Amino acid sequence: MFSGKLTNYLPKWLLETAIIFFVAIIVLLTIIWLFEKKYQDKIYPGVWLGQYNLGGLTANQAKQLINNQTDKINQQGINFSYQNSETIIYPVVASFAGDLAYYIIGFDNDQAVNQAISFARGHNIFINLENKIKALILRKKIFPLITLNELKIAKNLRDKFSQFEQPAQDATLIIDQTSISSALQSQITQEKLGKIIDYQKGINELKFNLSQLTNKSIKLTTKTDYPKIYKADCLNIEAKIAAALNLAPLTLTYEKQSWTINKNLLADWLALKNNSTTTNSDKIIIGLNQTKLEEYLNKEVAVKINQEPIDAKFQFMNGRVTEFQASQDGIELNITATINKIEEQIINNQTGEITLVVQLSKSAIHTENINEFGIKEIIGIGESNFAGSPANRRHNIKTGANTLSGLLIKPNEEFSLNQALGKIDKSTGYLPELVIKENKTIPEYGGGLCQIGTTMFRGALASGLPITMRRNHSYRVVYYEPAGTDAAIYNPWPDLKFINDTNNYILIQSRIAGDKLFFDFWGAKDGRLVEQTKSTIYNIVKPGPTKLIETLDLPIGETKCTEHAHNGADTYFDYQVTYPPGEIYSVRNSCPENPKKIIPDCKPTTVSQTAAWDKISNGVKAKRFSSHYVPWPEVCLIGVEKLSTENNTATTTPISPTE
Repeated sequence: MFSGKLTNYLPKWLLETAIIFFVAIIVLLTIIWLFEKKYQDKIYPGVWLGQYNLGGLTANQAKQLINNQTDKINQQGINFSYQNSETIIYPVVASFAGDLAYYIIGFDNDQAVNQAISFARGHNIFINLENKIKALILRKKIFPLITLNELKIAKNLRDKFSQFEQPAQDATLIIDQTSISSALQSQITQEKLGKIIDYQKGINELKFNLSQLTNKSIKLTTKTDYPKIYKADCLNIEAKIAAALNLAPLTLTYEKQSWTINKNLLADWLALKNNSTTTNSDKIIIGLNQTKLEEYLNKEVAVKINQEPIDAKFQFMNGRVTEFQASQDGIELNITATINKIEEQIINNQTGEITLVVQLSKSAIHTENINEFGIKEIIGIGESNFAGSPANRRHNIKTGANTLSGLLIKPNEEFSLNQALGKIDKSTGYLPELVIKENKTIPEYGGGLCQIGTTMFRGALASGLPITMRRNHSYRVVYYEPAGTDAAIYNPWPDLKFINDTNNYILIQSRIAGDKLFFDFWGAKDGRLVEQTKSTIYNIVKPGPTKLIETLDLPIGETKCTEHAHNGADTYFDYQVTYPPGEIYSVRNSCPENPKKIIPDCKPTTVSQTAAWDKISNGVKAKRFSSHYVPWPEVCLIGVEKLSTENNTATTTPISPTE
């Protein structure tokens, strides 16, 4: 009887449990379905960027929020201060003509939005669910991709605050060459501790603040600067000095040329150095003043040796490629290796001639096999209009266009516009343009070259080439309309890069017709079809009130407006290339923007060419080029008797070592 009751009881319990379980599953799945439905095109809850909650926002709403914050930072800048002195670092350095305005701090807002909208999507259902639950409980923090030109920022800070620094002083060798005795007299000065501003700490704080999308003021601090050479370590230094001077005269030679270094010149070069050799037990040795020797080698020696390499240049005429500039390898004095060689001879007390160290500089493009380049027709044309440009800008556009005309791009080569243009200064034929730094206008080279960048960008698009690096200007410039089809360049960053993914060489030829610049891309058509939509312009934002910058460079009360007002806006256009069958993806070298590295120090990494595209399917590659333009107020300089940011405190007093 007992067993019969137990038998009847168990099925009922199991049935009830099963019903509850399945009901719970259905309720849970319904909640998940409703949750997914609600956030189908939105960022999941719990996703934060700095102090901003992005949960529940669409991609466009998140982008607008982030753009508003970065626009604020671009317009207001970041205040750095030390004691009673301060300076503002603006992410964009402004210029009179507008197109020389360049970034020293760049925000990739699209990357931040993509990171937010793709969170908890793209993995399997269990990983996605786990990520959503963690975000709700712990918050998911995302960080915008921010690129800093740390060298430029540090230089701007030093220009403002170096007056407060008192760097450490090493024990120094002084040789008196005015003595009436035949022997040169020497003495060692005492080292001194110093105090310097910790710029790197300030830049690190800047990085953190920007990652939170805030432009909080940064107070710089100091640190003790210790000397590297101490007088107490300079044992038997007089004998070492005498031995080094007895090596004079030294003779530097290269082929049939020679330069004689007499005792007085050698004495001016001698300096105390920490011993890095393993053959000498002395802590301090006699070496050479790198700065003075480098100056001598550059002024007296390198100018008679150095020859810049010349790349071959070509043109397409009468149905074939012909050369109009022959290639020529260059030669260059290796300053560092030469200094090391001279110093090594002095340290080892060796006399005799010293053969200078030179190195060959190979030209990038040679003249051989020009008939095998496969160039026979125009595959794309880039065009822009520079009507209204002042004389200096027109000159620079022509100079840059001439530099690029005739260049060859090899198959599968990634083309860098900054690298192709080379040095931009007076020596290469460019004229300066005025830019605004602090409350001054100073000349800087490069005005008009963004016309080159924009036209080259449009030519690469028309040719159906994958764009691997491109950045729009900070604000809309009339020369580059329609908005969104421009490309800003400034050495070393931003750059314009694209890949020649055809199987043939591409020849660049420039031409100027009236106020229009053209870049013709010559190559061989391979059947690819290029489609590009017109720019869509939205989120138009009016600029703020006129910004007045006090200056001592104008008469009191006089106003000089340096920039016109520009509306802010967002734009995009869609770009699609349909390839013929049999497309093979190639590999390129790229230097991706990395907020953790100084721009000049970025390293090449091998990545798939597919990184240049948003979507790839069935021989069709597509990309959306988005641009954000900051609403930019009118900027005017106004002459004042005294800057209001200054006070009666003497700002030129250096820091006390004991402070």
